[in-house]
Amino acid sequence: MRRAALVFGLCLALIPAQGLAATKTPTPTPKATVKASATPSATPTKKAPVKQKKKPVPPSPSPKWPPMGFKVMDDIYYRTPSVEVMMNVAAANTTLAKAIAACKEFSCGRLQVASLIGCVYWEIDSKVITPNPDIAGSFLTKGMLRTLVKKSAPKEVVTLVLPSGELYSGTIAVVPVGITCHQDATTEKVPSNTYVSR
Repeated sequence: MRRAALVFGLCLALIPAQGLAATKTPTPTPKATVKASATPSATPTKKAPVKQKKKPVPPSPSPKWPPMGFKVMDDIYYRTPSVEVMMNVAAANTTLAKAIAACKEFSCGRLQVASLIGCVYWEIDSKVITPNPDIAGSFLTKGMLRTLVKKSAPKEVVTLVLPSGELYSGTIAVVPVGITCHQDATTEKVPSNTYVSR
């Protein structure tokens, strides 16, 4: 088991016609039959079709490691992704898209994690906080959120939504304070989110 604690820092060619003019002469001239010499037309040579060699499809590039923009602690890599990054990932991930949709109702956090050796499952502990109206610069803890996430392969970046049980508010933040990459199986439900308010 490896555990790391952290503080949240989220496109007709025009061919001119040629005219032939006949000129009449005033004096009769003997008729002459002109035999046009038939010039054999050149038979176009058909070129053999050029066979194009199919280029082999290159293997998918291995993910860059360590991932750019991530912080690291105890072999765990993590960062708060931007909203744009979240939406780009969600475009190809229906489960993530549904989780993001839920954040219209509830206050959520966002996180990306990765491990060099992979994890049997992830455990994310978060604080749900709001500014303290009585003390400038300080915060009140409204509750604690525990998120369990399914296994990940080595160097796989996992994008997470951390949904709290608090109704959406621009003043509420979900801040990860603990990340655990578990190497042992669990009997708990995975994935799951457990929110305990204070």
